[in-house]
Amino acid sequence: MTTLAQWQARLAGAIDGQPDDAVRAAAHPVPGLDTAIGCEVYRASSRGARALALADVYPVSRRLLGEQSFDGLVREFVRRESSTGPDLNRFGAGFAGFIDYVVLTHEAFAALPWLGELVALEWACHNIYYAPEDLPLDLELLGSADAAELLARPAAAVAWLHMHWPVHVIWAAHRDSDDPPTMQIEPGNWYLVVDRHGFQARVQVVEAPLWKLLDACGQTGSQQRSLAELIDDPALDGGRLGELVERCWLGSVVLRELTV
Repeated sequence: MTTLAQWQARLAGAIDGQPDDAVRAAAHPVPGLDTAIGCEVYRASSRGARALALADVYPVSRRLLGEQSFDGLVREFVRRESSTGPDLNRFGAGFAGFIDYVVLTHEAFAALPWLGELVALEWACHNIYYAPEDLPLDLELLGSADAAELLARPAAAVAWLHMHWPVHVIWAAHRDSDDPPTMQIEPGNWYLVVDRHGFQARVQVVEAPLWKLLDACGQTGSQQRSLAELIDDPALDGGRLGELVERCWLGSVVLRELTV
């Protein structure tokens, strides 16, 4: 990390409430500035910006919980969670885990066991919008190379989620309607794929075998498997790889050696 990057990280830490003698010493010579007050001004501004950003990311969750309740949860999350990048559109990935913790530990939310999954779905829909476009698949490589040496990767603008509550139904019912229908929410198993259709996130329920194949393509590191391994795995429906291509859910096919 460069000296500038180190200083920026320490300043960000001081703004988020982590004492830093070097930051205080550097700010001390500035006339009329008290370091603690200065950091508090920036802290309030930074946390306020992050809270407003999250309200835009999770409109359905906010509508269901009510603005006051949702905004209170957001303030607590922002207090705990620092932003790790300059783009506020990327802030909020940990909110679903925070909500799961809240639901488990606070009786007031015990009747909403599906809330964390709804938040996770909204995050996926938000994140898909900002995902980059993939280059066209290298069909020549796909047709000429040994399948044992090829790795398939999901498209950047695709997310897949295994849900135990019908949050896709809740999301669809409350997204655009001020008067959603009454629904009975029961647990189960739903395999969802979120992709980008035009400029909108699209949520689809898919069969478990297709979802598991996509999930297998998305494994990283030592868990990555070649096309041949995916096809030969009896636990996977490898014959549906073509369907992943047709649905534009595969973003690239690369030689294994290029990933080392």
